[in-house]
Amino acid sequence: WAKSFVSAAIKSGWMDTPLPDPTIAELLRTLTKKRVSSSKKSMSKKEPVNTFTMPYLSDEAAASFYGILRALYRDLPSIGKSESHSSTPPAGEYLADSIELHGLLNEVLARGSKSYNRLVGLALSSLRAAIQTNRVRLAATPRPTIQITPRGSIKVDFIIALWIDAPSFPIGGPRSRGVDDSNNSMGNGGFGVPLKIEVDSEYIIDGAGKISEHRINETRLNGILTPGDVFSSWIKRLAGESGDEERDFGRSRGAPSALDSLVDAIAWVRSMQGRKRK
Repeated sequence: WAKSFVSAAIKSGWMDTPLPDPTIAELLRTLTKKRVSSSKKSMSKKEPVNTFTMPYLSDEAAASFYGILRALYRDLPSIGKSESHSSTPPAGEYLADSIELHGLLNEVLARGSKSYNRLVGLALSSLRAAIQTNRVRLAATPRPTIQITPRGSIKVDFIIALWIDAPSFPIGGPRSRGVDDSNNSMGNGGFGVPLKIEVDSEYIIDGAGKISEHRINETRLNGILTPGDVFSSWIKRLAGESGDEERDFGRSRGAPSALDSLVDAIAWVRSMQGRKRK
């Protein structure tokens, strides 16, 4: 597996780049982890033993696996950039035809590449459209942390931080927190409400080196863990897939905009924070 992976990386020309390829660095970290000696293992019998092994990958599948990693490093930081017009999901060129998107409750949110592309693509397009209105802004470039797991899947921790111009939440914003806002303007007197979205997910790779499953393992809004049903309904509303009577964050609306969905997310966070204070 390792030889095929490194061979694929070399054939792709990664050595021509001036800086070390992060995917190769991650692979080397995985391969060079120190193994615990048998004598030390016997001293801590209660410690669970990792029985996972990397699956066999042909040279072609290893090249595809490497391509997925590179695509994720390329695509994830560009999520939310208004100048990007692509509605293709991250690493979208490596999807298996039968890919499934699983939510926090292991429910299937999308089945098949066409459905997956539509749901994720619409959600990303809606977010970019909201940013283009200047009522939603990126607080910083989105940050992904990408790791190869012992069983050969790809774990991604992704954070996107936004400022939302929400007149119904007038307090807080860049200026009140010492952030330079001189190059931007928003309604609401230049103030905005922060919304940090954290998504922990995992890409399952099949024997052909394609993404066969995308699992959402955990999501947080402003640090608050979101229940599975809340996340599922929110992502569908962001993609414009909810019906007129579908409930989200305790409300019932039809055809919401991305801004509406983001404002609803803030309202939900505020309600959870209010419960904690009580």
